[in-house]
Amino acid sequence: MNQEKIAKQIADNIIYYRKKFNLTQADLAEKLNYSDKSISKWERSEGIPSVLVLKELADFFGISLDDMLSDKKVKSKLNKGMKRYTVAYFYASIVIVLAGIAYGILSILQIDYTAWHLFIYALPVSSLVLMIFSIVWKKRFISFIYTTTFIWTAALSLFISIDIPNKYWIFIIVIPIYFFVIYLMHLINIKRFR
Repeated sequence: MNQEKIAKQIADNIIYYRKKFNLTQADLAEKLNYSDKSISKWERSEGIPSVLVLKELADFFGISLDDMLSDKKVKSKLNKGMKRYTVAYFYASIVIVLAGIAYGILSILQIDYTAWHLFIYALPVSSLVLMIFSIVWKKRFISFIYTTTFIWTAALSLFISIDIPNKYWIFIIVIPIYFFVIYLMHLINIKRFR
């Protein structure tokens, strides 16, 4: 393959994947910290990005460096991740929708109950769903975020549910539990990656 052919192939792939991600040249340039003039030059085959830049582009698009040079278009691996998150957020949103329906029913029937609590109760359940998905998919940082959200929203739910004096102690009791769970997650992740 001569240099012109390689430049044309790279240009075609940059255009193809940029459009697949619904990005303008300026958007792609901003995300990669390059000027839109550089992106435009590469797409017109007037220059070839360095190997490091090609690798950065390939990583951004979720493809391999070979795919960046190939004339065969491959499905981006990022789409799989986006589908996963869509499924996880869908299941978590079901809990919020059910809380909204229950809130509406309780409001219509004028039952003597603080119905807005249902939305608070839905938060730990939703974060539990998201936490389970992130643990199954082995996303360490995201599982840490959802575990944190689950523990503290569960404490908040308990706080608004019970009517005892000094109920702020719930949050104080949860602090060591929280650190213990985070430490356990850390130990599990260390064993998993050895």
